[in-house]
Amino acid sequence: MAVNKAELVVALKEGRLAFELGEQVADCPYPPGDPLRAAWLRGWAAARDDRKDGAGEG
Repeated sequence: MAVNKAELVVALKEGRLAFELGEQVADCPYPPGDPLRAAWLRGWAAARDDRKDGAGEG
């Protein structure tokens, strides 16, 4: 499946938003093997890590 950079950026942002809204990794809307799934999961994990590190507080 060919995807463009804009689609990857959107999926990454969707993953970040999903974490902020309390969604779980299992809620990813993209199927295994889809490059958009990898981007979504990276966004979700980055938001989780930011929360752990206290980024944005203060």
